[in-house]
Amino acid sequence: MRQFYSLLPITGAMRWRLALGLFLACVAALANFGLLFLSGWLLAGAAFAGAAGMAAQQAFNMMLPAAGVRFFATLRILSRYAERLVTHDTALQLIGALRAWTYGKLAPLAPAGVNDKRGGDLLSRFVTDTDQMGQYYTDTLLPFVRAGVCCAVAIGITAVFLKTAAVWLIAASLVCGVAVPFVTGRLSDALLARVATEHGVQQADLAETLQSLGDYLTLGAAERQQEHILHQQHALMAALRKLAALEGAARGIITLCATGTTLAVLASSVKAFQNHALSLPEVPMLVLGSLATFDVLAPLPAARQTWGRIRLATTRLHAACAVSPLVPTPAIPAQVQPPYNLKLDNVSFRYPETHQWILHKASLSIRQGERVALIGPSGSGKSSLISLLFRFYPYQEGKISFSGMDLSTFQTETLAQNISVAAQNFHLFNGSLRDNLLLAAPHATEADLQDALRVVQLHAFVAQTPQGLDTLIGNDGLKLSGGQAKRLTIAQALLRKTPWLILDEPTEGLDAETENALMTSLLKARPDATLLCITHRRTVLPFMDRAIRIENGAFHPAEEARA
Repeated sequence: MRQFYSLLPITGAMRWRLALGLFLACVAALANFGLLFLSGWLLAGAAFAGAAGMAAQQAFNMMLPAAGVRFFATLRILSRYAERLVTHDTALQLIGALRAWTYGKLAPLAPAGVNDKRGGDLLSRFVTDTDQMGQYYTDTLLPFVRAGVCCAVAIGITAVFLKTAAVWLIAASLVCGVAVPFVTGRLSDALLARVATEHGVQQADLAETLQSLGDYLTLGAAERQQEHILHQQHALMAALRKLAALEGAARGIITLCATGTTLAVLASSVKAFQNHALSLPEVPMLVLGSLATFDVLAPLPAARQTWGRIRLATTRLHAACAVSPLVPTPAIPAQVQPPYNLKLDNVSFRYPETHQWILHKASLSIRQGERVALIGPSGSGKSSLISLLFRFYPYQEGKISFSGMDLSTFQTETLAQNISVAAQNFHLFNGSLRDNLLLAAPHATEADLQDALRVVQLHAFVAQTPQGLDTLIGNDGLKLSGGQAKRLTIAQALLRKTPWLILDEPTEGLDAETENALMTSLLKARPDATLLCITHRRTVLPFMDRAIRIENGAFHPAEEARA
């Protein structure tokens, strides 16, 4: 479990709160023990004094033990409330810190480092696994610490009155606090691993099914997919029922052990009373005290099962996060300075674990302010150039420089501050037009938003909608046409006002009139920007200064775009 302990620094700022929660939990458990322990003596003593006559009644001091009972009752209520408040608040903070840590580890890996993981499975690790790890404190650590402290105190106090009863409690604590949870855990571990695997697969399948529901319906495969998910759910529920049965059996064993131990303590106490080693009120006192001890032992089998889940969640999360980025972060990041020229010198690139070269000894130079069209057949590497430019993937040979410096000296975030991309495979969030535009430029004014929409020829559409910029566009822009959604991403890129602007198939799905209006207004709005336009449409070429064709892994001059 090195992975688990490597995450302990995350809890640094919460250690005092963690310790306070453990202390309050132990106080609440000990208050419960003290309440039952003292109540047994008080009730039996009062009954014995009442039966012994007036002299015994006058000699019996009820005020002191009654005050003790009230004290323990009040302490139990207050400490339990405070314990719930502190421990649950701390657990929520711990889960939040774990998710922030996970995001901080996963973000530098994207997209190359997470391409081999399904989106639903990655989401499960980010949400479910961090949630289970956060439960370590409340559902595993706290029950075992509380049981250990309470049993030690109960055994010590019982030994003061009757050592034989203390021996029975020691034996019961070892059986119920060590043996039963250990056996339950060993029997549960294989099932827990199966549940974790099946749950991750089901989460991934469900996410992909919901995202592609229209395709399933179109292909007539929706019913088969529903049956597949139902089959997964039945298998998962069967495994969960087995886990619940194991925990129920363990609780049953603890209940039997509690009954047997209580009877043994009762027999030992009665024998000690007969031998004048105990007074009569001390007999029920020891019996009720032994029963209180099992209150903290009963949750341990479930706590051991939770520990198994946490161990699996930690392993899964660590496997996802402990991957080194394909492109290392520069030790001393550089800052981009004008002129913003790009130069590729004999660059060779292929994707990890593939043998086909995307670029092979390719050279390219783009000067600041140029408008360049990049054309070529599908799969020739046009979009791969964007991944290289943002340092998403490493190239194997050659050199890439931007702004006169080696590309490896820049952080991805620095490059993103100077280069805007309207990608072919874009994503729009489920919100309003305004939300998606402000995501790219949080400080943009209303006038900025309207200007950007006017440039991409969306202003008329927005003006006709009743809600205007507050129109909801649905998940991934579902309520927009393909051309409208594409132009919205171009508006996002425009709002960022970066020196470089990369448009990947900007006019795809547009008619000739809209295409011409878009390109004309785009060049007019950003005459100073370096524009790299990746396209298949030759109608875009007249708007460019020159065109470059990529073929067989190399860049070749194409026909001049302008006279």
